[in-house]
Amino acid sequence: MSAVTKSRWFAIASAIKARYSIILLIGLSFLSFACSPVQDTNIRTPARELYNQAVIASEDQFYTEAEELFRKLSTEHSGTRLATLAYLQLGELFFKRTKWDDAEVNYRSFLIRNPNSHLTPYVISQIISLNYERNRYGIFIRERSFDRDMEPNRKIIQEYQRFYLLYRQSNYLEYVTELLRNASNDLAEYEFVVGEYYFSQKAYDSAITRYLYLLKNFPKFERRNQIAERLIDAYENNQQPEQANSMRMILELQSSKSD
Repeated sequence: MSAVTKSRWFAIASAIKARYSIILLIGLSFLSFACSPVQDTNIRTPARELYNQAVIASEDQFYTEAEELFRKLSTEHSGTRLATLAYLQLGELFFKRTKWDDAEVNYRSFLIRNPNSHLTPYVISQIISLNYERNRYGIFIRERSFDRDMEPNRKIIQEYQRFYLLYRQSNYLEYVTELLRNASNDLAEYEFVVGEYYFSQKAYDSAITRYLYLLKNFPKFERRNQIAERLIDAYENNQQPEQANSMRMILELQSSKSD
Protein backbone atom coordinates (compact mmCIF):
# COMPACT_ATOMS: atom_id res chain seq x y z
CA MET A 1 0.00 0.00 0.00
CA SER A 2 1.40 3.35 -1.00
CA ALA A 3 2.03 6.15 1.42
CA VAL A 4 -0.80 8.18 -0.14
CA THR A 5 -3.32 5.36 0.31
CA LYS A 6 -2.26 4.86 3.94
CA SER A 7 -2.71 8.56 4.58
CA ARG A 8 -6.22 8.52 3.04
CA TRP A 9 -7.33 5.53 5.15
CA PHE A 10 -5.94 7.16 8.27
CA ALA A 11 -7.93 10.33 7.55
CA ILE A 12 -11.17 8.33 7.01
CA ALA A 13 -10.64 6.39 10.25
CA SER A 14 -10.04 9.61 12.16
CA ALA A 15 -13.23 11.13 10.77
CA ILE A 16 -15.30 8.07 11.74
CA LYS A 17 -13.78 8.07 15.22
CA ALA A 18 -14.60 11.77 15.66
CA ARG A 19 -18.23 11.22 14.52
CA TYR A 20 -18.78 8.41 17.02
CA SER A 21 -17.20 10.52 19.74
CA ILE A 22 -19.71 13.32 19.05
CA ILE A 23 -22.64 10.86 19.00
CA LEU A 24 -21.43 9.39 22.28
CA LEU A 25 -21.17 12.82 23.88
CA ILE A 26 -24.70 13.75 22.72
CA GLY A 27 -26.06 10.47 24.05
CA LEU A 28 -24.37 10.97 27.39
CA SER A 29 -25.75 14.50 27.55
CA PHE A 30 -29.33 13.27 26.98
CA LEU A 31 -28.82 10.50 29.51
CA SER A 32 -27.51 12.96 32.07
CA PHE A 33 -30.50 15.28 31.49
CA ALA A 34 -32.98 12.44 31.78
CA CYS A 35 -31.49 11.19 35.01
CA SER A 36 -31.15 14.58 36.68
CA PRO A 37 -34.00 15.56 39.04
CA VAL A 38 -36.59 17.90 37.44
CA GLN A 39 -37.52 20.84 39.63
CA ASP A 40 -41.31 21.05 40.16
CA THR A 41 -42.43 24.63 39.64
CA ASN A 42 -46.06 23.77 40.58
CA ILE A 43 -45.57 22.68 44.16
CA ARG A 44 -48.88 23.11 46.01
CA THR A 45 -49.11 24.84 49.34
CA PRO A 46 -50.24 22.33 52.00
CA ALA A 47 -53.95 22.49 52.81
CA ARG A 48 -53.44 23.31 56.47
CA GLU A 49 -51.08 26.16 55.64
CA LEU A 50 -53.55 27.62 53.12
CA TYR A 51 -56.40 27.33 55.60
CA ASN A 52 -54.47 29.04 58.39
CA GLN A 53 -53.38 31.86 56.07
CA ALA A 54 -56.98 32.39 54.94
CA VAL A 55 -58.34 32.42 58.50
CA ILE A 56 -55.72 34.99 59.58
CA ALA A 57 -56.51 37.18 56.57
CA SER A 58 -60.22 36.97 57.40
CA GLU A 59 -59.66 37.84 61.06
CA ASP A 60 -57.56 40.84 59.98
CA GLN A 61 -60.44 41.87 57.66
CA PHE A 62 -58.44 41.32 54.49
CA TYR A 63 -61.51 39.75 52.98
CA THR A 64 -60.42 39.74 49.35
CA GLU A 65 -57.18 37.96 50.19
CA ALA A 66 -59.01 35.51 52.44
CA GLU A 67 -61.51 34.77 49.67
CA GLU A 68 -58.71 34.02 47.20
CA LEU A 69 -56.98 31.69 49.66
CA PHE A 70 -60.15 29.78 50.53
CA ARG A 71 -60.98 29.40 46.83
CA LYS A 72 -57.44 28.15 46.15
CA LEU A 73 -57.82 25.66 48.99
CA SER A 74 -61.15 24.34 47.70
CA THR A 75 -59.68 23.92 44.19
CA GLU A 76 -56.20 22.54 44.89
CA HIS A 77 -57.27 20.23 47.70
CA SER A 78 -60.75 19.33 46.48
CA GLY A 79 -62.42 16.54 48.43
CA THR A 80 -60.44 17.05 51.63
CA ARG A 81 -61.98 18.04 54.94
CA LEU A 82 -60.37 21.48 54.89
CA ALA A 83 -61.49 22.11 51.31
CA THR A 84 -65.07 21.37 52.38
CA LEU A 85 -64.68 23.65 55.37
CA ALA A 86 -63.45 26.37 53.01
CA TYR A 87 -66.98 26.61 51.55
CA LEU A 88 -68.36 27.35 55.00
CA GLN A 89 -65.70 29.98 55.56
CA LEU A 90 -66.51 31.56 52.19
CA GLY A 91 -70.15 31.68 53.21
CA GLU A 92 -69.14 33.50 56.39
CA LEU A 93 -66.99 35.96 54.44
CA PHE A 94 -69.80 36.85 52.07
CA PHE A 95 -72.31 37.04 54.94
CA LYS A 96 -70.11 39.65 56.67
CA ARG A 97 -69.99 41.64 53.43
CA THR A 98 -73.78 41.35 52.90
CA LYS A 99 -73.29 39.46 49.64
CA TRP A 100 -76.31 37.28 50.32
CA ASP A 101 -76.42 35.33 47.04
CA ASP A 102 -72.75 34.33 47.22
CA ALA A 103 -73.09 33.47 50.89
CA GLU A 104 -76.05 31.17 50.26
CA VAL A 105 -74.29 29.41 47.35
CA ASN A 106 -71.27 28.59 49.51
CA TYR A 107 -73.31 27.56 52.55
CA ARG A 108 -75.27 25.15 50.36
CA SER A 109 -72.04 23.88 48.79
CA PHE A 110 -70.85 23.00 52.27
CA LEU A 111 -74.11 21.18 53.06
CA ILE A 112 -73.95 19.18 49.83
CA ARG A 113 -70.41 18.02 50.57
CA ASN A 114 -70.91 17.41 54.26
CA PRO A 115 -74.64 16.95 55.04
CA ASN A 116 -74.08 15.11 58.33
CA SER A 117 -71.70 17.63 59.86
CA HIS A 118 -72.27 18.79 63.43
CA LEU A 119 -72.17 22.29 61.90
CA THR A 120 -75.26 21.67 59.73
CA PRO A 121 -77.76 23.27 62.17
CA TYR A 122 -75.62 26.39 62.31
CA VAL A 123 -75.32 26.56 58.51
CA ILE A 124 -79.08 26.20 58.00
CA SER A 125 -79.68 28.91 60.61
CA GLN A 126 -77.32 31.16 58.62
CA ILE A 127 -79.24 30.47 55.41
CA ILE A 128 -82.46 31.43 57.21
CA SER A 129 -80.80 34.53 58.63
CA LEU A 130 -79.37 35.77 55.33
CA ASN A 131 -82.73 35.37 53.62
CA TYR A 132 -84.29 37.45 56.36
CA GLU A 133 -81.58 40.10 56.01
CA ARG A 134 -81.86 40.00 52.21
CA ASN A 135 -85.44 41.21 52.34
CA ARG A 136 -85.30 43.13 55.58
CA TYR A 137 -85.35 46.57 53.99
CA GLY A 138 -88.93 45.99 52.87
CA ILE A 139 -90.17 45.79 56.44
CA PHE A 140 -89.42 49.48 56.90
CA ILE A 141 -90.30 50.77 53.42
CA ARG A 142 -94.06 50.32 53.23
CA GLU A 143 -94.52 52.32 50.06
CA ARG A 144 -92.57 49.63 48.20
CA SER A 145 -94.37 46.70 49.81
CA PHE A 146 -96.45 45.93 46.75
CA ASP A 147 -93.53 45.23 44.41
CA ARG A 148 -91.20 43.54 46.87
CA ASP A 149 -89.68 40.15 46.10
CA MET A 150 -91.06 37.83 48.79
CA GLU A 151 -89.08 34.76 47.73
CA PRO A 152 -86.58 35.14 50.61
CA ASN A 153 -89.46 34.99 53.10
CA ARG A 154 -90.80 31.84 51.48
CA LYS A 155 -87.31 30.33 51.68
CA ILE A 156 -87.23 31.09 55.40
CA ILE A 157 -90.46 29.17 55.92
CA GLN A 158 -89.19 26.21 53.86
CA GLU A 159 -85.82 26.09 55.62
CA TYR A 160 -87.47 26.43 59.02
CA GLN A 161 -89.66 23.42 58.35
CA ARG A 162 -86.54 21.45 57.48
CA PHE A 163 -84.71 22.76 60.54
CA TYR A 164 -87.57 21.99 62.93
CA LEU A 165 -87.98 18.50 61.53
CA LEU A 166 -84.29 17.57 61.90
CA TYR A 167 -82.88 19.78 64.65
CA ARG A 168 -85.65 20.71 67.05
CA GLN A 169 -83.23 20.18 69.98
CA SER A 170 -80.69 22.60 68.53
CA ASN A 171 -79.54 25.69 70.40
CA TYR A 172 -80.38 27.68 67.27
CA LEU A 173 -84.08 26.76 67.31
CA GLU A 174 -85.20 29.80 69.31
CA TYR A 175 -83.27 32.12 67.02
CA VAL A 176 -84.66 30.71 63.76
CA THR A 177 -88.18 30.57 65.26
CA GLU A 178 -87.99 34.32 65.87
CA LEU A 179 -86.86 34.86 62.28
CA LEU A 180 -89.73 32.67 61.06
CA ARG A 181 -92.23 34.72 63.06
CA ASN A 182 -90.93 37.96 61.59
CA ALA A 183 -90.82 36.55 58.06
CA SER A 184 -94.37 35.16 58.34
CA ASN A 185 -95.73 38.48 59.56
CA ASP A 186 -93.90 40.27 56.77
CA LEU A 187 -95.27 37.88 54.17
CA ALA A 188 -98.79 38.27 55.56
CA GLU A 189 -98.42 42.05 55.49
CA TYR A 190 -97.41 41.83 51.86
CA GLU A 191 -100.46 39.71 50.99
CA PHE A 192 -102.69 42.20 52.80
CA VAL A 193 -101.21 45.15 50.86
CA VAL A 194 -101.83 43.29 47.60
CA GLY A 195 -105.42 42.58 48.66
CA GLU A 196 -105.92 46.24 49.49
CA TYR A 197 -104.57 47.23 46.10
CA TYR A 198 -107.06 44.95 44.34
CA PHE A 199 -109.86 46.31 46.53
CA SER A 200 -108.93 49.91 45.64
CA GLN A 201 -109.03 48.96 41.96
CA LYS A 202 -112.49 47.37 42.44
CA ALA A 203 -111.04 43.99 41.46
CA TYR A 204 -113.12 42.37 44.19
CA ASP A 205 -112.67 38.75 43.11
CA SER A 206 -108.89 39.10 43.37
CA ALA A 207 -109.16 40.96 46.68
CA ILE A 208 -111.42 38.24 48.11
CA THR A 209 -108.94 35.57 47.04
CA ARG A 210 -106.11 37.37 48.88
CA TYR A 211 -108.15 37.94 52.03
CA LEU A 212 -109.26 34.31 52.20
CA TYR A 213 -105.68 33.14 51.62
CA LEU A 214 -104.55 35.30 54.53
CA LEU A 215 -107.19 33.99 56.93
CA LYS A 216 -106.38 30.39 56.02
CA ASN A 217 -102.57 30.49 56.00
CA PHE A 218 -101.71 33.09 58.65
CA PRO A 219 -103.85 32.29 61.70
CA LYS A 220 -101.65 34.37 64.04
CA PHE A 221 -101.55 37.50 61.90
CA GLU A 222 -102.53 40.51 64.01
CA ARG A 223 -104.76 42.02 61.30
CA ARG A 224 -107.19 39.10 61.14
CA ASN A 225 -110.22 41.11 62.31
CA GLN A 226 -109.39 43.89 59.88
CA ILE A 227 -109.07 41.35 57.07
CA ALA A 228 -112.47 39.84 57.96
CA GLU A 229 -114.07 43.29 57.83
CA ARG A 230 -112.50 44.03 54.47
CA LEU A 231 -113.67 40.65 53.22
CA ILE A 232 -117.24 41.52 54.18
CA ASP A 233 -116.94 44.80 52.27
CA ALA A 234 -115.50 43.00 49.25
CA TYR A 235 -118.35 40.47 49.23
CA GLU A 236 -120.96 43.23 49.45
CA ASN A 237 -119.34 45.29 46.69
CA ASN A 238 -119.11 42.15 44.58
CA GLN A 239 -122.82 41.46 44.97
CA GLN A 240 -122.33 38.43 47.23
CA PRO A 241 -124.60 39.21 50.22
CA GLU A 242 -124.82 35.61 51.47
CA GLN A 243 -121.05 35.28 51.78
CA ALA A 244 -120.92 38.71 53.42
CA ASN A 245 -123.53 37.70 56.02
CA SER A 246 -121.73 34.42 56.72
CA MET A 247 -118.45 36.23 57.26
CA ARG A 248 -120.18 38.78 59.51
CA MET A 249 -121.61 35.99 61.68
CA ILE A 250 -118.18 34.35 62.01
CA LEU A 251 -116.62 37.67 62.99
CA GLU A 252 -119.33 38.35 65.61
CA LEU A 253 -118.92 34.84 67.02
CA GLN A 254 -115.18 35.28 67.37
CA SER A 255 -115.64 38.67 69.01
CA SER A 256 -118.07 37.21 71.58
CA LYS A 257 -115.60 34.42 72.42
CA SER A 258 -112.79 36.88 72.94
CA ASP A 259 -115.00 38.89 75.31
